[in-house]
Amino acid sequence: MKITNNNGIPEPIVRAIKKGWYSGAGAKHYCSVTELLKPEKMFVLEQRYRDTINQEASDLIWSLMGSAMHRVLEASETKNTLNEERLFATVNGKIISGGIDLYENGIISDFKFTSVWQYLYKSGITLWEQQLNLYSYLYQSAGFEVDKLQIIMIFKDFSAAKCKYEKNYPQQVEVIPIEKWDLSWCRHFIAQKLDKLERALSLSDDDIPACSPQERWQDPQKYAVMKKGNKRALKLFDSKESATRFISSHKDKKRLFIDIRESIPRRCNYCVVNRFCNFYQTYKNMKDNLKTA
Repeated sequence: MKITNNNGIPEPIVRAIKKGWYSGAGAKHYCSVTELLKPEKMFVLEQRYRDTINQEASDLIWSLMGSAMHRVLEASETKNTLNEERLFATVNGKIISGGIDLYENGIISDFKFTSVWQYLYKSGITLWEQQLNLYSYLYQSAGFEVDKLQIIMIFKDFSAAKCKYEKNYPQQVEVIPIEKWDLSWCRHFIAQKLDKLERALSLSDDDIPACSPQERWQDPQKYAVMKKGNKRALKLFDSKESATRFISSHKDKKRLFIDIRESIPRRCNYCVVNRFCNFYQTYKNMKDNLKTA
């Protein structure tokens, strides 16, 4: 992958980004836990086009900040902890690997340098549960005892004022417990994912099924009933017909209108292989045609 700097961010930051902090670089394995959990289409396209992928340095700044945090945590390592230790396990004849942020006293912790929005809406929690349980499988397979899994969220957009006055607003650091799977179920989950990746690798680019709406971070299209002069919707509906019926029976119907909340595949916009993806190209062409219509 080539790192570009078309946005002209300072060169020292670009050099730091290019240095490559990933602990699994050069590891002799079929894939890492992170790669295993990617959608099949994304995994295969990244494998096939890795030498032609370009990524803008400015898009990797928060990733760099996360790497910096991990290096600081490594400096706090004691004789009773393991930081960024990469372990390996073989499932169905294929080697997978993973490096966790911290193992201490039977607890696997993964640090997330993230947004308050992600905490409030629990965005990504399913993927995090999968990720930590796969790490747990690696550690248990290596003979370590694992009693507990947790996410430690550090908020990059934390507001002390909002924390003081807004209900449900998090502290600057929040610990999220993660449900621990049975070891046999972990192995079954890994085996299934490996089978899916193998089948996808045997297909042509366009024949690989598109990522699911959930994998694309794509919410269903909604129809918001709005009142003139108000910024917030009175009510959201899954269909235009339902929204229209609501308006027709409302006492203030002359001041109401429908605002379409478009279904947007948010992850696709950041995907490094979207230019090779037939789903994204079809979506992009449709959007471009609507703009020029």
